[in-house]
Amino acid sequence: ENHISSLQLGLVVAPVIFLFITYFLVPSYSLWMGCAACIISLAAIAYSLLILMWILDKKEGPYAMREVSEPILEGSEGFFLAQYGTIVKLTFMSSLALFALYMLRSDDNTSNPASLSKLFSKYFLAFTVALSFIIGAVCSAISGYAGMWVSVRANVRVAAAALKCYNDAMQICLRGGAFAAIVNVGLAVFGVSSLFLTLFVIVQLRAEPVDVEHIPFLMVGFGFGASFVAMFAQLGGGIYTKAADVGADLIGKVEVGFPEDDPRNPAVIADLVGDNVGDCAGQAADLFESISAEIISAMILGGVLAKEAGFDETTKVGFILFPLSVHCLDLFVSTIGVMSVSTRSGLPDFDPDYGEIEDPLEVLK
Repeated sequence: ENHISSLQLGLVVAPVIFLFITYFLVPSYSLWMGCAACIISLAAIAYSLLILMWILDKKEGPYAMREVSEPILEGSEGFFLAQYGTIVKLTFMSSLALFALYMLRSDDNTSNPASLSKLFSKYFLAFTVALSFIIGAVCSAISGYAGMWVSVRANVRVAAAALKCYNDAMQICLRGGAFAAIVNVGLAVFGVSSLFLTLFVIVQLRAEPVDVEHIPFLMVGFGFGASFVAMFAQLGGGIYTKAADVGADLIGKVEVGFPEDDPRNPAVIADLVGDNVGDCAGQAADLFESISAEIISAMILGGVLAKEAGFDETTKVGFILFPLSVHCLDLFVSTIGVMSVSTRSGLPDFDPDYGEIEDPLEVLK
């Protein structure tokens, strides 16, 4: 506990020091804001790993609990590998198709000198969109895997903690979800900000630098890649869990007479596997896609509005990177909120003066 507390303090102080140093070392305000978003998001992801270490340090409970949880864990990881193996192949083929479409695209039909076809070559546009598509897909897959990975390990620890202390069970449960959420938002912010920084440096090194408001248009492939993985993750996991749920009811309850969610019914285990790969992994990938698309679209809108208003380059950057600043603040504030949630320790079974168990929704409020 003391070791983790020291690391937590270090992760709070280190980003502040890095931001202070880079403010004087980085020559461009645009670069500094992008670096700040990268540093904060990486610090948040590192902090989520400390939360994960805290969760994994808790006991898994008696053998009867592990006997049920281990097949769910094994099935979830097996299904995830099979499903995402297929998604990887489809992602690679789709990136090649995107590259080909941009290469075959005609640029003779536009008279706008500020259009992307006039500012960049076909090769650059095709490569940038295809690469950003792959990066978005990879980040979305990592986000989904993080949601599934922590859920199958936190669940049994929540059940074990609930036997002894309501507060421990509440905190493990909430922080398990917080790990997946922080990784989700942190990856979105880091992926978008690092891609923006890379493109900003590339276009500024050109013989004729491009205005900063054009850069977000080059990043649309990132959101498309995230959406691509999220769609297949939700469809595959959703169909699997629904089929298992129906099988558990028809065979286990109707024909054999097993009660609801009886672990002796293999279809129940399959249904719980589906909950992890469909709800936890699928929803995590879907949320990543939503956040990424929201950030990039807001960056595009901010750049266009700043240009139409006639603002200077520094002000334009502030408008473009404002969505990243908001989500960096989200990470900071939400993490503090998650870590501050607690209720009374113990259980009524062990303490006659404990009183009624507090409603979890009231605890979260």
